[in-house]
This record gives sequence, structure tokens and C-alpha cells, in this order.
Amino acid sequence: MLAGHNHRILEAAADESIERIRQDHGRAPQRLKPLLAYIEEHLFDPSLDVNQLKRNCGVRDNSVPIQFHSAVGRPPHGYIEDRRMETACKMLSDSNLKIWQISELLGYSSIQVFSRAFSRWSGQRPTAYRKKARKRKEETGVVTEEPMLEESLFAKTETLRKALAGELSLDEASRLIRRLRQMYPEPDSEEGPSMVSGYAPIIPPLEQSIAPPPQPRNQAPRAESQSTGADLWETKTRIEVLVGGDEIDDKDSEQIWAELQRHSWAEQSMLVRDLRLTSPALFHLLRTRSRLLGREDPRRGVQVADLALKTLDVLDTTGMTDAQMANLKAQSWAWLASARCLAGDLRGAEQGFSNAERFLQMGGHDDVILGDIALFKASLRRDQRHFEEAWGLLDDAAEHYRRAERPDLIGTVLIAKATVKYEEGDASEAIPHLEEARDLTDDDTDGFIRLSLYHNLVTAYAETGRYSQALELLPRTRQLSAQYGRGYHRIRLRWLEGIILRGRGQFEQAEQALIEAREAFTTIDDMISAALVCLDIAALYLRQNRYDDVERLSTSMVPLFSAVQQHRDAYVALQLFYRAAQERNVTSVIMDKARRALQQTQRRSLS
Repeated sequence: MLAGHNHRILEAAADESIERIRQDHGRAPQRLKPLLAYIEEHLFDPSLDVNQLKRNCGVRDNSVPIQFHSAVGRPPHGYIEDRRMETACKMLSDSNLKIWQISELLGYSSIQVFSRAFSRWSGQRPTAYRKKARKRKEETGVVTEEPMLEESLFAKTETLRKALAGELSLDEASRLIRRLRQMYPEPDSEEGPSMVSGYAPIIPPLEQSIAPPPQPRNQAPRAESQSTGADLWETKTRIEVLVGGDEIDDKDSEQIWAELQRHSWAEQSMLVRDLRLTSPALFHLLRTRSRLLGREDPRRGVQVADLALKTLDVLDTTGMTDAQMANLKAQSWAWLASARCLAGDLRGAEQGFSNAERFLQMGGHDDVILGDIALFKASLRRDQRHFEEAWGLLDDAAEHYRRAERPDLIGTVLIAKATVKYEEGDASEAIPHLEEARDLTDDDTDGFIRLSLYHNLVTAYAETGRYSQALELLPRTRQLSAQYGRGYHRIRLRWLEGIILRGRGQFEQAEQALIEAREAFTTIDDMISAALVCLDIAALYLRQNRYDDVERLSTSMVPLFSAVQQHRDAYVALQLFYRAAQERNVTSVIMDKARRALQQTQRRSLS
């Protein structure tokens, strides 16, 4: 009986992962479909590995795993682990099963093997993840007396009888509605799904060097508090008063948004569907808010962009031409695609751009919208490492913005071009684009974009040995970071300052800055960045012939190895550095190899 109960919990927790596999199966090339079908059927089999997968699917061609990676974004072993760990997150968050029970259900040979795998995947141990997830629920007021995966409302005969008889209280009815929404989510619209599962946070081109640390891939969504029926009714009434019968303006839109934010995203969607809007002011507000919120929480950015799209479904089109409405739809889908790209949902981003281009063909020629689509799509191509195509799209975006006479947006394109050059490994080629972008920005430019611009320019100067120029820009970069940045930006800035001071020969101050940055990265569990800072500290010690300190530093880095253990190139490179440091035989070649391997690992973990 207990085993059956536990397996029902597993099936409920695995719903999203299985659906993801089915979606990938539907889009995959024919020769990969048997592999995905087998993974769906045997995802939690203890014996499932790549060899068994190939053997049972009759695969002998070694190119198939490469094609698998190209089609779904992960190699087979990584794909299997992602789906299992998504399920693990749900079970840890929403069930009271013991860690060893979850480990056994997911097909791991022991709790130790599962714990190590979960730590590599998420950056934290299962017990720590469960503790944080439950703390978030308590802070947001989520009802916990009825765990979602362990006990269904429908399993209670009395609740079912009262529901059928119409005798439920308001609180019981609200909880029943929430459960129904979980069990029967709203179907996708004809224009494409409003949300796509499997988000993975990713660095956008404008924020490459100051992006927040990588979070666990496909992390379980943040719990949101639920409102009672009375709360929803009061909010709906207040919004209806704001909307009235007149055309709403920007101030009205701000007030509506403030009202919506009192509720969960699902409730916001429900409230928006009941609106009758006479102007697109709320749409434009939510569209821009999606970018701002996405910088802090990529999943939230997608939700708000999706909400903006929903406002167009309730917009009164009287007085609007079909072309004008099509342009709004194109703009909305472009921003939603950009939000999905920021969240790491590359397939969802592709679909969004496809929808945007389809609506634009039905609308008119709007250079700003065309420029936005080209710019956002270039970000996607950059993340996919298709640099040549990204560059061509950025040229197109710049031309559209020139026609629209928007120099501020041209500056944004230049920052994106610099990022492409930087990603190609040529920091010197990034500098002219950043300097030109600086000439086009002013105090009216988005503060976060200005912060990105200055931080990237300081980074490029430092990496090309132009330390004096980098030092000149540091005060302005600090000021922007204090105004528009977050704690993570200040850590990266302190790291950058240490590199600049080291280049200028100010070794004592450089060592202090780098050690502070390493400790800060370790505190927030960004172990790859911490390892990269360690290499910069080692380079500083070598310049001073402090070989004993290099040896001690390499020993202190051993705990960091687990963060890259699943990435063979980085793991081998760090092991090579460790052995060389212990033998006092570290060379610049060994240091460069370790740094490149870690940087590539960091990019892969974000994409």
C-alpha cells in the first residue's frame, strides 16, 4: 500500500518532466524519436544509462548522441538527469517523503549517489533545497496542511460530497479551485502556448558580464500565495472602477498593475481575462515591466510578458485597423520571445519569434518592432553560438532603428555587437562598439543598460591590458552599480577591480579585492566563479614568486572540484592545475587552459 502511494506521488511529481519529453518527441527528427520514447517509458529505471538507451533502441551510430544534443539542447545523459532532477525538486518541495525514498523512486542506487547528483545539478544538497523551498512557502503564506502531491482534495469523500451539494465554504471553494487549476491547466491558445516548461536562466547579450549567478536548471517555480474568493472579488471591483468606460492612461495602468501584483500569476491571468480595455496602455506597461522583472527573476519576466499578450485579447479594437492590431501582437510576441530567451527556453523563444514575424506580415512596416525582433533574435542566435547569423541580425536591427531615428536603441545594438565579439574571444574588437555606444547614451537611457555598458567596457579594457582606462571608469561604474545593480554586480565589480589593481602592480590591494570576491561567490554558492577568482589569485601569487601560497591555494580549491565534476574538460583542467601547483610547476599554459575550461563550463551551465 505504501509503495503504491509513493509511486502515485512520483507520477504526480513527474507530470511536467514527462510532458517535456513528449513535446521534445513531437519536435525531434525521426531517428531520435525511439530514444525519447524509451526515456519516457523508462525514465526512473535504475539501469537506465546511455549504453542501455542505445542498445535497446538499436543505435550503433556514435553521431546520434550528438544529434540528440543538437535537437533537445542536452546530451542523452544530461537530458535524463535534468528530467529526474526536475521531478526530485517537486518531490522535495511538495511531499513529506524521506530523501532515501525519493532517491529509490527516481532510480538511484543509493542516497549518496542521488545526493551527489542533486548537488552537482542544483548547487545545493537535497535537505538544503527542501528547507529553502518550505521556508519560501511559509513566507508567502502557502497553505501547507494539505501537501499537493500526497493528498488530493478529491480523496476526501466529505469534500467531494459538499462540492456536489454546493455546501463548500468560501475558503474550501478557493482551495478546491486552486487544486483544479493544478490538475487541469488552461490549454494553449491557437497562437502558441502561453508558457513553456523547462526554463533555464541564461545571460542576455546586454548583461553578459554582470548577469546574476547561474541557478539550478529547470528549478521548481517559486511558490505564490493564493487569495480567497473575496479578495479576488474586491480586486476585480477596484480594477473595474479604474477602467470605467473611459480610455485608461499610463497612471491608470500603474494602478491596475499594483492591484494585480497582490495576487498570484494564475489569478492575475484570470483577472485580466475579465477586463474590457479601451486602450493598449496596460499592454505597453506590462511589456516593459517584463524586461525589468526578468532581470531579477527570468521566470517572472516570462509570466508578465505572457500577461501583456493576454491584455490584447480583451482590448476593444473599435477604431483600430487590422494592421495596427497585428503590429501590437507582433510586438507582444517579440517581447515574450525575448523573455523566454532570458529564461533559457530557447525553443519557446523560437516559437515566439515565429509568431511575431507571422503577425508582422499581417500588419504594417514598423521599424521599431522590426528592430526589436532582429535584436531579440540576435540574442537567441548568440546564445546558440551562431555568431555570424547574430551579427547579420544586429546589422538589420541597427538599420531599422536608424530609419526610426532612435539613437538610444542603436546604442543597445552596439552593446550587443560588443558582446558577440567578446563571446568570439576578441575583447579588443568589442571596445570600439562599446565606446560608440557610450557616445549615444545619456541620462535618459535605461540605467541597467548604462550599467551593462560601463561594466563591459571596464572588463574589455582590463582584459586587453588597458588598465589605466579601466581604472578611470571604475568610479562611474560603481555609481551605476549602486543605483541600478544588485549585490551580485558588486561582487563582480570587486573581482574586476582586483584584476585591474594586479595589472597596475598594486599587489596588496589586488589580493584583498580578489579574496573578498572569492569569499562572496562562495557564500552565494557560485562555485565556478569562485574557482575562476582562485585562478586570478594564483596568477597574482606567481607574479610575486609566492609558490608556497600557490600550493596552499590549490589545496583550498579541492572542495570546488565537485561543482564541475560532471564537466569533464573543466574537471581535468582543474586537476591538472592542482597537480602542477603541488609540484610547483604551474605554467601560463596550464592556467589559461583551466580558465578557458571553467568559462566554457559556466556558459554551458547557463544555456
